[in-house]
Amino acid sequence: MTKIPGLRRRKRKDGEALYWIAADISRQAEGYPTPTIRIHSSDADEIASLCQRYTAELLEWISNDKGTRPKRFDGTLRGLITLYRKSADSSYRDIKPNSRAMYDESLDLLEKTVGDRQLARLSGSDFRRWYKKLREPAPPKKEGDLPGPERIRRAFKAMQLLRITIKFGVTENVPECVRLATILANMRFEAPGAREIFVTFEQSAAIIAKAIEMKRPSIAIAQALQFELTLRQIDVIGAWTIVEDGSKAGIVHLGRRWSGGLLWSEIDADGILRKRTTKTGQKAVHDTNAYPLVSQVLALIAPEKRIGPVIVNETTGLPYRYRNFMQMWRAIATKAGVPKSVWNRDSRAGGVTEGTDAGVDLEAMRHHANHSQVSTTALYSRKTLEKTRSVAAARIAARKTNK
Repeated sequence: MTKIPGLRRRKRKDGEALYWIAADISRQAEGYPTPTIRIHSSDADEIASLCQRYTAELLEWISNDKGTRPKRFDGTLRGLITLYRKSADSSYRDIKPNSRAMYDESLDLLEKTVGDRQLARLSGSDFRRWYKKLREPAPPKKEGDLPGPERIRRAFKAMQLLRITIKFGVTENVPECVRLATILANMRFEAPGAREIFVTFEQSAAIIAKAIEMKRPSIAIAQALQFELTLRQIDVIGAWTIVEDGSKAGIVHLGRRWSGGLLWSEIDADGILRKRTTKTGQKAVHDTNAYPLVSQVLALIAPEKRIGPVIVNETTGLPYRYRNFMQMWRAIATKAGVPKSVWNRDSRAGGVTEGTDAGVDLEAMRHHANHSQVSTTALYSRKTLEKTRSVAAARIAARKTNK
């Protein structure tokens, strides 16, 4: 128990009290809303789980910025990235939460690897060297293992975010950014090929079974909704964004508000799901009873508990943070035998691929996945439920044929 992150014991007259201390986790914990939390439990597993939860929330708070005021610019790339993330007029603030999470992955990578470099000393040769270094295969985890593939996607995304950050610096009249933007405008970096990996039905079913076994119905339900109904991840689990207006309306925790995810109120008594999607604003309409796996996982939640968000972290009692969800999904997928090259976001592509392979009309499949333009969707809006049911029937029939 002494190795549990953040755990500290304090002697009291009536025995010993346990606390989780944010400052014991990170020096950047200053200003954290709950720096000390009393733990009222004597169960070792529960104590460990609580400390892990509190630590994950702290690290999420740190990684998502502690405030909105940028620090004084120090001439480094890290300083420029901080300005880009925190300035009130930055386009970063207009990015949707799911896209912002992907931006942050590359921005964090740049800060970690080259953040200390002074802008005044950078040149094109630096950028070429960075790209080559970032695309190198990940080092083997143990001696004797073969190196993995080159990480072209990782390197390319980092260079794209470097361009965006430098261009922001130009608009803010940051010294050296005009020169660096000109250099980058004359450079090209190899882009990754179109992603071809997708989740298969067998992999999806294995993840669902393993999640149920591990008492994580939230992951089982999310997986079924993404694969079977081809819903986007953000429309299933939602996203947390910074509360800037001071309002406490909705689900608010540690200065962030949850929105965008599926609610139980969006599934009616007949099992018909109707949800306005986040990306396009189109309404997804599905009969959840048309897919046995979806019916199975939704039945894991008792009727009296079907209030608020559908996908809730069993540990926190709140909707998942993006990183927490990805970590939990990956852990379960790995135990289910799904390769690490397969991502949760590949679930939607897997559902679409299964449908087209089953002979589903492409236009109907596009409608099922909400891929068509709003003007086109409007022509079929009265037959939405009929179309999504036909896609479900074709996919289920194909599974029986392939056995």
